[in-house]
Amino acid sequence: MWKKTSKVVLLAALMAVTAAVPAGASSYTVGNKGDDVLLIQKQLNKLGYRVKTDGVYSKDTASAVTKFQKSKKIEASGKVGGWTYYLLTGKRTLLEKDAPKTAKSGIKYGNETSYSHYSKMKKFDEHDVIGDKLVSSAYKYLGVPYVFGGNTPDGFDCSGFTKYVFSHNGICLPRMADEQYLLGAKVSRRELVPGDLVFFTTYEPGVSHTGIYVGDDNFISATSSGGIRVDSLNSGYWSSRYVGAKRVRN
Repeated sequence: MWKKTSKVVLLAALMAVTAAVPAGASSYTVGNKGDDVLLIQKQLNKLGYRVKTDGVYSKDTASAVTKFQKSKKIEASGKVGGWTYYLLTGKRTLLEKDAPKTAKSGIKYGNETSYSHYSKMKKFDEHDVIGDKLVSSAYKYLGVPYVFGGNTPDGFDCSGFTKYVFSHNGICLPRMADEQYLLGAKVSRRELVPGDLVFFTTYEPGVSHTGIYVGDDNFISATSSGGIRVDSLNSGYWSSRYVGAKRVRN
């Protein structure tokens, strides 16, 4: 009887933890609860998005997140993954102060495919700092129009954009996308971290488009249809044209 009761209690506890912390999930969404959700709600309120700060990810919270994502010109899913979390809170991981506690208990705080995954895969060192700076620099130019041959904030093409961003962080890249692909260390899709270069084949055979990985399976690049914007590697268009990635650090 004691063993059976203990199992029931343990199962109930695990179910409560699952509701509070989306273990193995890639984002926070409706129904999740906890301190991270509360922090998200507080940040939304600070930015003028009126939501109830109760630590429960409600439909109203999702709606506010969607509006925030639209304002940042990123995919408006209403869910908070690593990149949205970073933009809202400035934190790379989910409640960094709780990391040692989760490590001891074996409970994972969201297996997000960006900053939290990044920190688990490799400790932050000088190269990681460069990656963060590259993403921050790139993000300043959201909405800048596409200009064929452009390499200034008045207008960029894809490789002109990456070359400009990297050069302003002390890293020299060649001008063309296929030339940039020849540099750096090859990175597998699952090992991508913010600041890595991602490459695609588009209007001609071989590498013809490049961008900068920003986390959450998203990248920023100069597109002929929308200028500098953030797109998903998983979209129908880009996933079928993905060639590979390189990590370039000087």
